[in-house]
Formats: sequence, structure tokens, C-alpha cells
Amino acid sequence: MRLLLSFLIFTSFVWSQLPPSPNNGIPDDWLGSYEGVMEIYNNNGLQQKVGVLFDLQIMDSTNYWTYNMSYINLKNDKVMSAKAYKIFYSEEPKKLWLDEGDSLLIEMTRLGDCFYDHFELSDMFYHSSLCKQNENLLFKITGGQKKPTYKSPYIKEAQGSVESQHFDFLQSVLLKPKK
Repeated sequence: MRLLLSFLIFTSFVWSQLPPSPNNGIPDDWLGSYEGVMEIYNNNGLQQKVGVLFDLQIMDSTNYWTYNMSYINLKNDKVMSAKAYKIFYSEEPKKLWLDEGDSLLIEMTRLGDCFYDHFELSDMFYHSSLCKQNENLLFKITGGQKKPTYKSPYIKEAQGSVESQHFDFLQSVLLKPKK
């Protein structure tokens, strides 16, 4: 375990020292309109299914994209709610941001064929990912209480303890190109 932990810490350090990827934004082949059924889970299992319409388009401004997600009641096909976001790439400090409006910015990181973000709000943590899978996009968001549910004894080699948090929910949808 300690060898694995030391390896993870070392590789994290090495990878963080590499220069940023030259692709600074949303790839063109991700753009378009998608649809799917989101499954919403908690620790008791599947709680709900909701239709999703997802639209990702480039804007007129350089390094700006729109990201719109509508949630559909599967029983009557009516829109229950819709959320509009902007994604932008900032040349300084060379970062990609999700703009939820009202000055709420969440940093996004691209690793491979996925965009990831992690944020905390009101004693909760959230992780989300948007990944390209062939012609589809897979969107997931998970989260739980920020307060650690476990803290390991002090690990000398790592110069610290491991704290873990319990995940309380998962929302997942495979988004297929709209026909």
C-alpha cells in the first residue's frame, strides 16, 4: 500500500510538471446536439430516470462555447428545467473554465478524451466528467459530504494521512447524437 501511495504521489508530481496540451478548448467533433436518458442513483440504488437534451456549440467569440442541458419528464416529454452554461479558454492563465453565470467559474481540465472538474459547495464535494466515446458523449456527476468518513494513521513515507469521503449520489447519461 505504501509503495502504491508513493508511486501515485511521484507520478502525480511528474505529470503536473508537463506542459499543457496544445488543444485549448472543445474539439470540433464534440460539437452538436445530443440526447439520452440520465439515471440518478443514491446509496439505495436507482432513484429516477430523466430525459436529457444536450447542445454544445461554438460561439462567435474566439475560445467560447455554449453548453445547454434540458431535463425532460419521460412520462409527458415536457421540459422540467433547462440550464445554460458557457465554456471559455482563458489565455492567461491558460485554463479552461465552465461559467455557470453570476461570476461562478469552475476550472475544467482535459485529460485524454475527457473534461473533468471538481468543486465544493455548502459542505459538499462534486466531481463531473464529460467524455467522448466514439460519436457519443458520456456525462457523469458524483458527490457527497466534504467531511471525511475515514482518516488513516499517519504514513511516514507520504508525510501525511489518507482521508476518504463517501459518495452520496451519481447522475450519469450516455448522450447520443440527435437525429
